[in-house]
Amino acid sequence: MIRRKLLTILFICILLPVVITLVESTRAIISQKNAMTSISGAYVRNLSNFAADRWNEGNAERITSFLSLVADNGYDTLVSVRNTPEAPPGPLSLNARTMREKLIPGLVAYVSGSGRLISCSQNAAILLNIFPRAPLVASGNRFSRGGGIISKFRVGKEDITYVAHVTPTKDPSVYAVAAVTMLSWMGRNDFNLIRLATAGTLSMIMCLLGLLLLRRSVIIPLQALSAQVETLEWGRQSPPDEGKARTAMQVEEISSLKKAIFDLALRMIEKGELEKRYMRDIMKAQEHERGRIAQDIHDGPIQVASALIQRIQMANLGAGDMEDETRRQLVTAESVAQDLVKDLRDVCDSLVPPWVSLGIVSCMEESASRFERLYSIEINLNIDQSIDIPLEQTLAFFRVFQEAVSNAVRHGGATEVEMELLRREDGDGVIFQVSDNGRGFDLFDLVGRMEALRLEGKRGLNGMRQRAELLGGKFGLVSSTGKGTSITITI
Repeated sequence: MIRRKLLTILFICILLPVVITLVESTRAIISQKNAMTSISGAYVRNLSNFAADRWNEGNAERITSFLSLVADNGYDTLVSVRNTPEAPPGPLSLNARTMREKLIPGLVAYVSGSGRLISCSQNAAILLNIFPRAPLVASGNRFSRGGGIISKFRVGKEDITYVAHVTPTKDPSVYAVAAVTMLSWMGRNDFNLIRLATAGTLSMIMCLLGLLLLRRSVIIPLQALSAQVETLEWGRQSPPDEGKARTAMQVEEISSLKKAIFDLALRMIEKGELEKRYMRDIMKAQEHERGRIAQDIHDGPIQVASALIQRIQMANLGAGDMEDETRRQLVTAESVAQDLVKDLRDVCDSLVPPWVSLGIVSCMEESASRFERLYSIEINLNIDQSIDIPLEQTLAFFRVFQEAVSNAVRHGGATEVEMELLRREDGDGVIFQVSDNGRGFDLFDLVGRMEALRLEGKRGLNGMRQRAELLGGKFGLVSSTGKGTSITITI
């Protein structure tokens, strides 16, 4: 069973690690992205709150100094500002030491309620497009914007995702907007790791698509070809048409293999047809030769023996003063001659049985009666009286019956034979079976001897099988030592 499913097992063994790697890498990327988005969201929230606090202080110098520290360059390219005296004290998550030693990554802008830019850090004008996307929040009798935003914008040739946050100031017409990109927040090296993981995931997807293509192009066609070959009755059934048999896209090598197998099947059919015609011609020649021999016996020895009987009878009637011993010799000679004529007529009937033309039922009954007398055995018949088959089938069944009874008596020592001729359960065709109570034989030993027996001219079983095949039927043989033999022909 494992060998029959080897292709499927190998495909699963290759597919499973790819799928597991793909799922886990996808989960890792999604988890990393969600984590970074969450961290970025917390960071920009603190940054926008810090910017709002600077505006609320009303100190223009501190606001300008703060905006000069904000840069969207990423950690790995930031310049040191350790000696910057204007470094403001850090917000909740940014202590004074961090702000004195490094620039603040991100973008900060102050935007009016109408969407006009008031002031911003370097390259932060993009925040004007982000600000209108901030949700409106009810504050007393008016609505103000505020909260986190994730937006994607095209900058140059790239689509860049911004994580932003909007914080209202004490001035109702001014909002502090802060944003970062993943690149600026993570640094280029960490970002490249994400890109590498994404490339690995895409590679796994490509491998998965390749495996699916392999399954469709190789495994499925091979399985379909295997199923077709398993169901193909070599030498009997024509292979399906190539166009109809093509169930999936397949590689050229499989198409060539299928064509070679189907060509071989067609050649076997042609060979089988030649063998059938050859055997049909041989059997016709045999029947013709049997008829010729029967005719020669009838016209020759039987006529001579009949003339001899008449002369003996005339001699016996014409010699009234013949001695008793001579008369007994003549009577004995006449009896022997009559037995000879009877035996010769039996030989003629065996060669060309005239009762075959009477139909299958009468043919089998007459044959059984004659075989019982000839071999001194008991033959039981079980025949469906409604069966009517052509003369060719009747003659074939008679020859099989004749050979089976002869083999059962001469080789198996049988004393009882049972012959059945019944309709198949589906009503389309008949089943002919001959069973005996003889010694039987080992079928495995017979398989090795069949060819040798054929070469020796002993064609009994081969002849029965060939007759069944010529009729388009199937030949079955069941036997075992000490349990008799059963021969079945199904048409």
